[in-house]
Amino acid sequence: MSDISQAEAGITGRVAALDEEVRKAKILIVDDMDLTRKMIASSLAKGGFSNFQYAEDGDHALKVIAQDQPDLVILDLNMPKMSGYEVCKILRADPATQGLPILVQSASEAPEERVQVFASGATDFVSKPINKSELLARVSMHIENKFLIEDLSAFKSHIGDELLLARSMQKELLPQRAFLREIEVRGNLRIENYYRASFELGGDLWGCWRVGENRIGIYILDIVGHGVGAALNTFRIHATMARFQELRVDPALFMNQLNGELFETLPTGQFATMFYCVLDIDSGDITYAGAGAPRPLIIGVDHGVRMLDSDGVPIGIIKTPDYRNKTATLSKGETLMCYSDVLIETRDDVGEIMGQDGFAAHVSDISRRVERNILISNVLKEFFDVLKGDLPDDLTAVGFHRGSKDDTLLNPEVQSFLNQLHQNGDQ
Repeated sequence: MSDISQAEAGITGRVAALDEEVRKAKILIVDDMDLTRKMIASSLAKGGFSNFQYAEDGDHALKVIAQDQPDLVILDLNMPKMSGYEVCKILRADPATQGLPILVQSASEAPEERVQVFASGATDFVSKPINKSELLARVSMHIENKFLIEDLSAFKSHIGDELLLARSMQKELLPQRAFLREIEVRGNLRIENYYRASFELGGDLWGCWRVGENRIGIYILDIVGHGVGAALNTFRIHATMARFQELRVDPALFMNQLNGELFETLPTGQFATMFYCVLDIDSGDITYAGAGAPRPLIIGVDHGVRMLDSDGVPIGIIKTPDYRNKTATLSKGETLMCYSDVLIETRDDVGEIMGQDGFAAHVSDISRRVERNILISNVLKEFFDVLKGDLPDDLTAVGFHRGSKDDTLLNPEVQSFLNQLHQNGDQ
């Protein structure tokens, strides 16, 4: 068997092994010579292809493509009415055909013509007279690539839809605005909250729930890592926390129980830092426990900052971490701020990490310059102003601003709601 025959046999076998969808690919052959069109079709038919369309010039080719777009075009350059160059440019200018593979055939071997061919938008180039093995090889390659790209695009779209659904579900884990508004009304509080994942999905989570008539539970946690794996663990932890509602009144007991469950279920190397407190919205008394979370801040009326002790073994690392309750007070006119570690670990515009103490001083300084009920918003604005590049980790920041006796921190929407309640006699 000659070298050419062996090459043709190899290509033919490769084409025969393609999936049925690829072998049935629709191929448009564009040439002003009927004999050339038939020769090209015959060569491709021997390689396993069978679905052909024909056009005798560029204008005819565009009409065929508009009516029934092929999977690949084999295009002659020199034709009457419209050249192959013009056809390429028109197809590439149309979003519907921008990705259509175009295999140009030409008798010229001049380098400048090849440059012009690719500049016009052609995908590849084959020489005239047609070499059967080369033609089959290039047609096979480009059709395989086209279907592969389409499959990957479909897969990406599917994954995108799944991620969108997962993001929506994860958002539902966060406290809803209607509930927070009720808390604001009941306790004369202004609640600022912000959450943003650094990836499609995140590993941060915060929550707020009622604990009896006059107390609320507040937690913030950060699961190691980010992305899909961390997000799955947020669902796992959220579901586990729901099982211990009767323990929410006691932060240390609640966290010890939560840790016991998660120690058994979280994969090795997976854990979460956490802060959980119970706030009496009448007295401002706080009972809290920590598991290695960034230290929450209480910003005083004099702009001084007190840091709560959130040290402790992260959730899920050891079986009996023995969390202990601590106490503090959020006086009228003060703010409790909880946040994730990205705010203290991201490098600033001179490449330095702010750290816990630096961040506390920074927040204190901002509190002197802005109204307290928009403190968190301004802290975040300054953070993003100096952030270099993408967000390196998930970001959560929550502020509970407690109003003074003659001071309401409620936003206009909440104030209107409160007035309506009073008009209806509902306290």
